[in-house]
This record gives sequence, C-alpha cells and structure tokens, in this order.
Amino acid sequence: MPPGRDDAPLTAAGEGRARRPQTGGPALTIRSILLAMGFLVIGALWIRKASLIAFTILVGEGTPPVPALAALVLMTAAGLAVHRLTATTRWRREALVVYVLLTCAFMTIDANGVRQLLSTLTSLRYFAATGNEYDALARTIPTWLMPADTALIQGFYEGAEGSRVPWLQWMPTLVVWGGAFMLLTLSLGCLASLFCRPWAEREHLTFPLAELALRLAPDPPEDPQQPQLLRSWPFWIGFGLAALYNGSNIAHAFSPGIAAIGQSYNLGPLFSERPWSGLRPLNLTFRPEIIGLGYLVPTDVLLSVWVFFLLFRVENFTAGLFGYTAGGFPYDRPQGMGAYIALALFTLWSARRHLRGVLRAAIGDRSGASGDEVVPPGVAVWGVAVGITGLTALMTIAGMSIGTALSYVLIVYACSLVYARIRAQTGLPITYGIPREEMFETILAARPTGGTLSTAAMRSESVFAVFRVLARMTFGQLGANQLEGIRIARRARIRRSHLMAAVALGLLGGLVLGYAVHLVDAYNFGWNILDGGTTQGGYRTRQALWQYARAETRVTTGEPPKTATTVARGGGFALSLLLLWLRSKFLRFPLNPVGLALAGTFGHPIWFPILVAWLAKSFILRLGGAQTYRTLTPVFLGLAMGHFLIAGGIWGIVGAFSEEVAKRYLLWFA
Repeated sequence: MPPGRDDAPLTAAGEGRARRPQTGGPALTIRSILLAMGFLVIGALWIRKASLIAFTILVGEGTPPVPALAALVLMTAAGLAVHRLTATTRWRREALVVYVLLTCAFMTIDANGVRQLLSTLTSLRYFAATGNEYDALARTIPTWLMPADTALIQGFYEGAEGSRVPWLQWMPTLVVWGGAFMLLTLSLGCLASLFCRPWAEREHLTFPLAELALRLAPDPPEDPQQPQLLRSWPFWIGFGLAALYNGSNIAHAFSPGIAAIGQSYNLGPLFSERPWSGLRPLNLTFRPEIIGLGYLVPTDVLLSVWVFFLLFRVENFTAGLFGYTAGGFPYDRPQGMGAYIALALFTLWSARRHLRGVLRAAIGDRSGASGDEVVPPGVAVWGVAVGITGLTALMTIAGMSIGTALSYVLIVYACSLVYARIRAQTGLPITYGIPREEMFETILAARPTGGTLSTAAMRSESVFAVFRVLARMTFGQLGANQLEGIRIARRARIRRSHLMAAVALGLLGGLVLGYAVHLVDAYNFGWNILDGGTTQGGYRTRQALWQYARAETRVTTGEPPKTATTVARGGGFALSLLLLWLRSKFLRFPLNPVGLALAGTFGHPIWFPILVAWLAKSFILRLGGAQTYRTLTPVFLGLAMGHFLIAGGIWGIVGAFSEEVAKRYLLWFA
C-alpha cells in the first residue's frame, strides 16, 4: 500500500511521516496525577479480585490493559459531559498521559508480572523434598537473590498467623529485583525510542494502538478530520456486534440452557485418524479484538500469519505420511524464534545509518542530531548500554557464567525490539506474540550437559533457572507500551519531561502495588490456593517448578544436544532472510517474515481471527477501495473496543464477584 498522511493513520494508506513534536503542553498535572493514582489503585484491587483470587479474567494482561482503556474512555466521557474540560487541549493531554502511565503499571500487577517473580523466588525451597534435588540447587543461589528463611516461605504458601507480612525479611530481595525490574524496563524503553523516528518516517509504520488511544481520547483532536471515536455512529455499529457476541456467551454463563456462540470450535475430531491427525491442533478461535484491530494490519502480514500456521500443520501431516513422529514436530516455536532473530538483525541493519548518528550523539558529537526527540538519543543509547551491562553483571555476580548471561540478555533485548516493531507495524493485541520460553530454550539448546557438573557449573544452572523468569514476565510488552507512549506524546504534543515522569511513575507504581497486593494476599490466604491453585500453588508456581525440574535434570542426569529444535531455529532464520530478500526484489511479494514469527510463536489461537480480518479487509479494498476502507474503519475499531470493554470491563467486574458464573465464560486477553 502506498504511504499516506500521518494525521490519518487508521486508513489503508496511513503510513506517513510523523509530525515533529513541538515544545508541548502540560500533561502531568496535580489533577492528572491524582486521577492516575486513583485509577491505579482501583485497577490493582480489580486485578487482585478477578485475576489473583477468583482467577477468572486476567483483565490487566491485555494489549492494551483493559483497566487502562476503561480509564481513557471514562475521561473521554467526562469531557463529553462537561464541555468546559475540552475547551482547550489540556484535558486531552492529561487523559493520554494517564493512559500511558496505566499501561506501564497494570501488566506488572497481573499474572505475568510480580506473580511470576514471587513464584520463582519461593517455589524451589518450599517444594524441596527427599525425592528431588531442589534443596541442593537452592543452596547454590545467593540469599540476596532468593529468600532462604523457612518460616518466611512457609507462611507465604500456607498463610501466616495474623496474616502479617514479614516486610523486613522480604525487603533486601524486593529491592534487588525491583532495581533489576526498573533497569530492564526503562532500558527497553530507551531501546525502542531509538527506532521510533526511523520506523515512523522511513518505514512509515503506523503505530495502530497509539493511534487508537489518540482517536479515543477527549476532544479536541490534533486533526479535525479524525473525529473522536465515541462520536462516530459506525463505531457503535461495531460495538453492537461485540455486544451481540459477548451477550450470547454471557447469557449462556448465567443460564447454560441458552445457546451461545462460544469462544472456539475444535476441528480436531474431524481429523481423528492417521495421517489426518497430523493436521491437529486446529481450532477456530473467536477473538473479536484481533479481528477488529487486525483490520488495520497490512494485508501481507495478515496473509502470512494464517498461511504459515497452516503450512506448519501441513508439515506435520506430511511427516506423518512418511512415518516421522518426533515429539514437537514441526517445531513451530523454534521456527518462530529463528524468524525473530532474523528480524532483529534486519531491524538493526536497516537502521544502521540512524544508529551511527545516535551513537555519535551519545559520545558528544551533536552534528546532525535532532533536538526534538521525546527521549534524547544520548540518553537512550546510554540507557541501553547501562541496562545490558547492569543485567549481565547482576547475573554474573549471582553465579551465571558471563557467556551465558550476556547471550541471554542480548536475546531478551533482541526479541523485545522485534516485538516492539511488530506492535508498531501491526498493533495486533497479542500479549504472547513474543517468544517467551524460546528466549532461554535457545540458550539451553546450545549448552548440553553431561550430568556431572562442577560447583560453579551447578551454580550457573541454578541461577539461570531463576533468571528465566525475565523471559516469562512482560518486559517486552512494557517496552512496546513505552514506545507507543512516545508516539502518543509526539502526536499530542506532550512535554518530554511529563511523558518520562509518567512512564517512571507507572512502572514504579505498578511494581510497588504488585508487591503489596501479592504479598498481603499470600500471607492472608496462602499462595497454594491463589492464581488458580488448589493445594500445590497456581499456574505461575507450576511454571517455575518446570524450570527447576529442568535444571535438576541438567545437573543430575544431563541433557543431550537438541539438534532438531536447533535445526528448526536455523530453518526459521534462513526462511526469514529469504523472504526479506524476495521482498526487496519483488515489490508486491505477498509473504512477510513477521507472519512467520507470529505464526510460530503464538499461531494456534490467532490464525483464524487473522484469517477473518484478512478476508474482510481484502474484500472491502477490492470492492470499495480506500475510501470505503476508511469509512468502515470505525466499525472494526468499535468491534475491538466493544470486546475489550464488555468482555474485559463489564464481565471482568462480574468475574471479580461471581467466580462460579464467570468460569463458564473464561477470557484471556493473551
């Protein structure tokens, strides 16, 4: 599609040049800070009840988080009701900076933030028994990295007398991990900011989620030709469609005798016999938010996602015909990881001239440097350097070998960069579109063990098992959220200092509230029964124990080289490079390596809604052209927003107070 004007990014050709930000107006005011803190506390309590205790709907895990969207819509509604608020652009800037702050906070409070961390820090010692080697692993881990007090850990899992949290004993560990958290998240934000200008001005990426927030924000908009979405009647048509879909499922949840559309349809029973069983798993998953926001995604990316996912199924089917039944084949995730690595290298290579300029700026050469960046280039470069160096040093001091630590940190940064680019290009609301497990699986596959390890090697394995939590947490998503915040600040002319302060407040506020919510409830109820657990901890606890069991195997019996997955990563890497070369030679080459990365990483739940979005967009563009596409854009945005606000908002509130009913319509904004 040809590039178009940046002030109309939600169009078929909305990949234009970003406006140069001006000095900007105030956004982080006393009023906006108070509103943000109020929304943050209410959202944290909501997440606590619905996600941690009831374990029904993970409202804070969405992309973007549902409570942040709800806060923006409420502030917009206030502007529509009280006209004096929208007499100037100040209320609009305040609403947007509150939204950015909240997007940086809520993911840390929900399932894959602090909850992952606390499960990792406590499960190894709590579940140590005579039948495993967990105690031996735990003794190699420094006590400043992981608490060692037996009573502290037992009270965490089983509840403490008087529900008292031993804050003093927890504080050293919380400070260490809090520092690592802030260092990594802010450093990833710096990394993403380095690419914001070339992605917007040279590659014409559209930042759809940032533009969605701008279209939802209160009047007056920067471009009068792009009216506020809540004033658009086509938007409410899409919202109504989402209401029909969710209303059907909600009615069924309250009264199971009522027929419902459902959330998916499993095609697996149609392919129950060999070799057709090789096509499984094959589900038609209904995700209105992906259909709605997928309408904004370039058609080549949409096509590539579902084509590559179906090709994976055909690969498995073909292998079955020849009697090849290796577990894990066709290794979707390793192939997706290979695509991620290729895209990371391509991203760095394509921005090499820009990166040379910012590196010169970082060492004091200001010639040719732009002074209007939201994050100054020198600050961003040093932020990335300090982040990589600091995290590598932390892991090395804890006991990891420096080679393993540096390789792991670089993979985390590379995957987070590619995920941020995918968000800037597509805006797909896919939280798990980043290859979380593959970040450390790639390292482990290159480091087989023989089973008899030295003390230093055993310590390295144990500490690496702890730091794998960084891949399971939402750091890549937080980096992308900061990138979209930078885009919002440029478009809405928000002062640089106000944006940076809002991001820092959001990250720190989310971390502190995450600590408080989870520790208070753990010592009150017992961690064993939280997060969907019954007597042995919830899902995050099981994830941590899987990693410790893996470390135990590597230390005791050894782990041979995993040649098949390594070859699959190499295949995904090579295929992605081939696709990039073909796209450089043939302007309209239809397949995009971004599709391979997404299909391999998280293709199973997203391929069908992406297929629907591709069909809808292709049909509309072919029959109605760009003008019809632009006219119908609010309908699809309404479909996505309706699902977020009804399924995540209204049903999320039901999930907080009526666990039995809500579990009949479980929702995961993954």
